[in-house]
Amino acid sequence: MKNKGNKISNYEEYEIIKKNIKQAEKLLKHYTQQTHESRQQLLIKLERLKKHPDQTKEFKLKLQLEQLNSKEIAMVHRFVNKIVSYEEQLINVEDKLGLADDVRITKIRNINKKEMIKQETSLELRNYLKKTQIRGYMYLVLAGLICTIAFDYFLSPSKVLPPGIGALGRIFAQYIFPPLNSNNINNANLMYYVFYIVNNIPLIIFSWFFVSHRFTINTIIFMVAQAIFHIILNGVGSYHGIPYINANDFHFLQDLNKITDPTIHDLWIFFFGLIAAILNGIAFGFLYIADACPGGTDIVNNYISRKKKKPVGNISIIVNTVLMLITWAMSYAIKTPTPNPSFATYYFSAPFFAAFMVIIICGIVSNKVFPRYRNTSLLIISDKPEVIITRLKENGFAHNALWKVTTNYNGEYKDNAYMVMITIPLTMFKRIAETILLADNDAIIRAQTTFKIKHMPHNDN
Repeated sequence: MKNKGNKISNYEEYEIIKKNIKQAEKLLKHYTQQTHESRQQLLIKLERLKKHPDQTKEFKLKLQLEQLNSKEIAMVHRFVNKIVSYEEQLINVEDKLGLADDVRITKIRNINKKEMIKQETSLELRNYLKKTQIRGYMYLVLAGLICTIAFDYFLSPSKVLPPGIGALGRIFAQYIFPPLNSNNINNANLMYYVFYIVNNIPLIIFSWFFVSHRFTINTIIFMVAQAIFHIILNGVGSYHGIPYINANDFHFLQDLNKITDPTIHDLWIFFFGLIAAILNGIAFGFLYIADACPGGTDIVNNYISRKKKKPVGNISIIVNTVLMLITWAMSYAIKTPTPNPSFATYYFSAPFFAAFMVIIICGIVSNKVFPRYRNTSLLIISDKPEVIITRLKENGFAHNALWKVTTNYNGEYKDNAYMVMITIPLTMFKRIAETILLADNDAIIRAQTTFKIKHMPHNDN
């Protein structure tokens, strides 16, 4: 009878815990909805202030918004921990009762956990990316158009190899349509995209298993968009005889085939390469914002970037430089299967150096557009250091340095100020700077790029 009574009490406990989980999930859903409505109201009020600016009201509203976001993060953490604790209790009671695992219930729990984690992490992601799914697709399509223009109108006419695995696609296209000239440039360009997609297949498989599914799908969308834009701008234009959109008949700024002076021709090659590098850098930055990449070796570059926490542009410069040397050697072998006395002239030509310029500038520009894994150090001078340090802790930055300083403003010296130094990711600069100014609108912030962060190793013995 005692065992039976214990079993009944265990069943009662089992049902109570299940009710607690449902109640906690219901409260979490209600709280997030309520917080979302409050946030929308504050954003509407801030939007109205643009018509009639009032700095005091704006600071108060931004302060309320900052406090709301901090409270939401803390409350979501609290609810998640409570639900996880209930579920652990539920598993213990199930073991006592000898209940079999219910796959359906387990799946629902996992979905609930994923949804809560998604709600929690999205709070931070929204601070920088600020994009909807539709806006992400717009970035992918826009990047496809920009890259098509850069390749078809600047890189291909100047015979400058594109960075990454795209150079291999160009080499194979050149092998099928040698020599590359104005008569076969459209066919060579189309074949480039075919080889480019084929070369990407093993890397796409790698991305699916080792990077992320969303990243892989977005990258494929970009590659398809780029190929479609090429067909529209070149294939359709050539077929219908539209000279102002196909790369064979229309030339930006200058037709390189008509320049007879070698020096002027080389200068135009560098200029075309510069424009292509800037366009590609902007497009690549858009892709990184949309959680995608141009494909090819950039898939590996993004994988390394995420593992090493380094800017992807820096890694791209190193990897693409090595790959460029290999593909340039292949280009020479394909172009001249027999020994060529003009080896040095061909290797050290304008397209050769322009190709390296494209790699370097493209990496720098993409880092500027998407400054992930880049840090900046803030030097904050304020007479309210306690408030600023508290706000920084609320945003996840507990480590900082503090000095008492003497300030000089218009010849007036004050010794009641403090300087707080902290290093933050560059992507969070705008939000953290706003948080500091909301805490003390008289604070002075100075930002300085931080290249490396090193810690002194500690000996625990």
